[in-house]
Amino acid sequence: MSYDNSSAEFRPELHAVVEQAMAIDNKFIADQIFPVMPVETDTGDYMRILRGKGQLLSNPSGAAGNTDATDPLVRAPGGEYREVTRTEEKDSWKTVDRGLEEPIDDKLKQKVARFYDKESSTAKLLMRSIRISREARVAAKVFDESKLGTAIDGTGVPFIEANIATIDFAAYLSAAKLKIEKRQEDANTLVISGNMWDLVTRSTKLREFFFGTAGGNSKITKQLLAEKFELSQILIGKSSFDTTKVGKAATDNTLVWTWSDLYFAVLNVQSGAPENGGIGRTFCLEEMTGGQLFVTESYRIEKRRCTMIRVRQDDDTKIVNENSGVLVKINT
Repeated sequence: MSYDNSSAEFRPELHAVVEQAMAIDNKFIADQIFPVMPVETDTGDYMRILRGKGQLLSNPSGAAGNTDATDPLVRAPGGEYREVTRTEEKDSWKTVDRGLEEPIDDKLKQKVARFYDKESSTAKLLMRSIRISREARVAAKVFDESKLGTAIDGTGVPFIEANIATIDFAAYLSAAKLKIEKRQEDANTLVISGNMWDLVTRSTKLREFFFGTAGGNSKITKQLLAEKFELSQILIGKSSFDTTKVGKAATDNTLVWTWSDLYFAVLNVQSGAPENGGIGRTFCLEEMTGGQLFVTESYRIEKRRCTMIRVRQDDDTKIVNENSGVLVKINT
């Protein structure tokens, strides 16, 4: 006998569907490295003043030790002050339209309706796929010496389990911070893979750095490390993606970590306009996205009796200041 209650409202969204890999939705870090910057056109320019060509850190008096007699800034009566010639250059963004669609047949939607809302579930899964793709693009962009410059070499003692007693993470983290600060940039963010975070927080030297030789089982947390090294955030890359071919059964061997174990990065992350500094921005075409990174849409295809669900983005994720990032190479 069917359930009959005129005051009851059928709520399929309250039913559950068994879904694997749900935890990944909380493990994406790309958006925290390249904050969204809405733009009105799909292409556009902004100006950059580089440290060298722009003489941003030049000492106009020249070498240290100048006296008043040799200082080129000194003006004699009737003379002129020294002039500065500064150059600037353009950089640009170009947004790209990406997206995924999935059809939902009316018959299939009705068939599963008593278990879950097919449209809502599909939108969520499409969003996840788009974010997996974005995370991989950003990870490749950040851990790239051709973009951030030659890494500090920490491979003399590779960051592997066999070297857990001798790797010196604190020393390399300090070196990376000092390298950024020597450029007169702020260092406020550490980006590291989940594997390497697990290793370094168990490493002997780092534990002794915090707790001495009698530290016991005291835990090194993100908050503890961030406070000690004056960082605003520690971003741990724990997302992965599956290389299984469509229609095949997945195994652990087909999973790949998104964030590489070859490097960790120390960055300056800022939001707002590019002139605020920081490693980069995600320029989002406002007219097409409303200034949002991801957009969810649906439309009907009546001749197929289905609803098409679409998730898309229109953006350019771009490094705007390569001096705001330093890599440390910890494995080969």
